[in-house]
Amino acid sequence: MNAVAEDTTPAPGGMSWAGFKAMAVESGQWIWGTAQGAFNTKATVSQIIVDAIIGMVPLLGDATAVRDLIAVSIGLIDEPKKRDDKWEWVLLVVLLLALIPVLGGVAKGVGRLIVDAARTSAKTEKLAKDIVEVLNRIGHGNAEQWLLKLRFADYQAKIADALNRFTGAMIDGITAIRKRISMPPSMANRLDRLKSGMAWLKGEGAKRIPDAIKELDQKLREIQAYIRSGGETTSRVARYEVAAGEKAHTYTDERRLLEDGPLPKRSVRGGWEQNPADASDPKAWASYYTPKPEEGYPNLAQINEHTVDDEGRIKAIAANSGRMTNRRLAKNEMISRAFGPEGTTRGVPVGPTWPDGRWWWVGDPPANAEIWRVNGAILDEWNRNGYIVIGQIVSDEGPKVVTGTIAEQTGKELADQYFQGGASQAYFEVNEASAKKLREIGNEVMRTEKPQSWIDPVSGISFEVKPTGWENVNGVYGYSKIAGEGRVQTQKLQPREQSGKVPERNP
Repeated sequence: MNAVAEDTTPAPGGMSWAGFKAMAVESGQWIWGTAQGAFNTKATVSQIIVDAIIGMVPLLGDATAVRDLIAVSIGLIDEPKKRDDKWEWVLLVVLLLALIPVLGGVAKGVGRLIVDAARTSAKTEKLAKDIVEVLNRIGHGNAEQWLLKLRFADYQAKIADALNRFTGAMIDGITAIRKRISMPPSMANRLDRLKSGMAWLKGEGAKRIPDAIKELDQKLREIQAYIRSGGETTSRVARYEVAAGEKAHTYTDERRLLEDGPLPKRSVRGGWEQNPADASDPKAWASYYTPKPEEGYPNLAQINEHTVDDEGRIKAIAANSGRMTNRRLAKNEMISRAFGPEGTTRGVPVGPTWPDGRWWWVGDPPANAEIWRVNGAILDEWNRNGYIVIGQIVSDEGPKVVTGTIAEQTGKELADQYFQGGASQAYFEVNEASAKKLREIGNEVMRTEKPQSWIDPVSGISFEVKPTGWENVNGVYGYSKIAGEGRVQTQKLQPREQSGKVPERNP
């Protein structure tokens, strides 16, 4: 009868019965995994997210915290292998966070994701996105700002107190149960061992908690540095080389690079805050940028009529957020810059731009006009785009550059346009002969609309110049007011004649 019904009656949602059964089994396994909590050592990110949200509810939070703490505690008490695993102690710290009022389930969820990622060698990029997603789902204000301020060491005393309360409650509970309930010897012995194990955990945990918190904070700072860098990097080495500009060789070097010099930070508008750059007060920006006295490196701190804006700020320093670093571009590293002819955007004349300018995007080239404008903070009044030059370092040592994180920008001619920035950039100049060659290639590409390649023997860079093919390039992004009819400009850009003057600023 049931078999006939399955064959003739549609499954819920219009699915096949086979598909419905598979979904039911998968859902059941997922729900069981969530209920298991820390007993489930293979929890998925979605289960950890749900667990974190459950932990936000006061009564349920206590239940899940006790369940998870017992599971981890038994593992540490019974299994020598787990006692030697630093991440088991870090997990204990994370679960103790749930017993701290206010912080509770939020920090527990963040910590669980960090521990899970450390054990699976997950990419920092994915981990940061998972954590911000959790915080956004539970409506924790500005998720990134909250996460950037988080420091587990601030709660060390409360975590130690939570361990004492938890182990004390377990010892008292087991004592009461043993007095009141008659049980088989095997169960009684097990409870006695657990009681003595809790006493051991209380003493051993007090010794282990400080180091566990340091490990947790170190991993957290990697995530914070990734967020501050605008999401360009996906590993420690890449972050240090692109955002900090140096390569860490030891754990001590890593900590120094994290702590020395200001990292990029968010502004009140949510973008990447511009560096202090008062030309009359070098001390204000000394920690952000120090010119390198070695020959060949650009000096962005020069003060003259071209380098200082109307507000008395050094433009090149203000164009970055956080620490700016002198370094060589590494072999196989990618750079790019978009350029195009003059034109008009939203009624404002925009001058021509060239493939040989000073400011370069560092990393994989932007995939479309929106990424280029928003993350690169390229205002409409600076650049009308249409073409792009992509370079790859092919020599063992690339050019000497100054790297940094692109700061937010607000339009002047088009005052209602704003971009947050956040991508990585490099400042340097190709030599005069190479600049001339790039311009010739750029003009030819604009004339023919056909890509061209060229390897510069001086800089050791392989260049490809081509049309971007991007749509919705001008007058579209970053405006507080939507453009009226006829104001969005996507027309095909036309070639232009070569200019004899190199502009001082060529975004």
